Amino acid sequence: MIRFGPMSITLLICGMQGLLLAALLLRARRNHAANRWLALLILAVTALMTPYIIGYAGFYDRWPWLSFAPLAYTLAFGPLLYCYTATLIGAPPARLWPHFVPVALQFLAYALVFPFPLETKNWWNTIIHEPVIDPLFDFAALASIAAYSAAAYLRYRSYRVWLDENRTDGVDYAPDWIRNFIAALAIIALIWAGFVVANQIDPARDYFDQFPLYVAFSGLVLYLGIGGWRHSETEFPPVTPPAPTEPADLAAPGRDWAAQGSAWLARIAAEELWRDPALTLAGLARTLGTNTTYLSRGLGAAAGENFNAIINRHRVAALQDLLAQPSEQRDLLTLAFEAGFNSKASFNRAFADFAGMSPSAWRLKSQKSLPV
Repeated sequence: MIRFGPMSITLLICGMQGLLLAALLLRARRNHAANRWLALLILAVTALMTPYIIGYAGFYDRWPWLSFAPLAYTLAFGPLLYCYTATLIGAPPARLWPHFVPVALQFLAYALVFPFPLETKNWWNTIIHEPVIDPLFDFAALASIAAYSAAAYLRYRSYRVWLDENRTDGVDYAPDWIRNFIAALAIIALIWAGFVVANQIDPARDYFDQFPLYVAFSGLVLYLGIGGWRHSETEFPPVTPPAPTEPADLAAPGRDWAAQGSAWLARIAAEELWRDPALTLAGLARTLGTNTTYLSRGLGAAAGENFNAIINRHRVAALQDLLAQPSEQRDLLTLAFEAGFNSKASFNRAFADFAGMSPSAWRLKSQKSLPV
């Protein structure tokens, strides 16, 4: 008898939400390739939940031939996580198929058995699948998630460094979402590992004992879907490789990078190049007639800071001078945009970093300190 109870309904609601969120991701106007990877990850987790949704409702008791339906794609979790991360920051893997060969094998392990008579499937499950293949896939999936999570996190860290060194508005792109969703999958993997170990210790545990694990998978579906949808329209700046350096320059060991950097800093200040809201390291390098590698090296040698800090320090200093003038009553965002900031978030973050307080607090403090 088919009967949806609290367990099956709980998972069903989350699974349906997952399908809806995956559809929204597929329809997003930007980040099409990255959003497809995340939608596939959500669908893969939802597919894993499906046997428990219908199992708790009695489907397998009514139609036992449903066993071995190919709905487990746990070996896809890690590759999909990595492909989403890499594609989101504009550096997708060069070759995709090697990442998904294990997924194809996992599919075949179920699909080839599914058409057989129930007696044959039960025999295979007892002799081979449950004692050997299932644990093998579980451990392989956990190892895959660990490896791909580490690789994705390294991509995230590299991207954060690149943003900080090449742009002044990195805070606007909220790459912390990448870190958070990697962490979410890692946490679920740890919970899953605990259940795998518990099942090995006590083989008598049945699929009702797995309900808390699938509640955790349900939470993952909702978190990935809602968080991914919120960031689906964020266009993360793609990483641009540095321009090639000149061999003759590389062979010149006596180049004074501090002096060269000081000359570039002088031009940045004299020409107020920092006022350009679209300024990037690559754009500044073109203006100064050099490349990003040399520019970063020279600025670091002369100022001990990267491009982001140097440009935003100029902008904040200009704003501090303006805010200290009692006659300057224009609103803060107007002044920020005039100084070169292109968003409220990057303005507030940079001002707090370099001034140690908010822009409004600086205005109040500096004008109070003026003689009456």
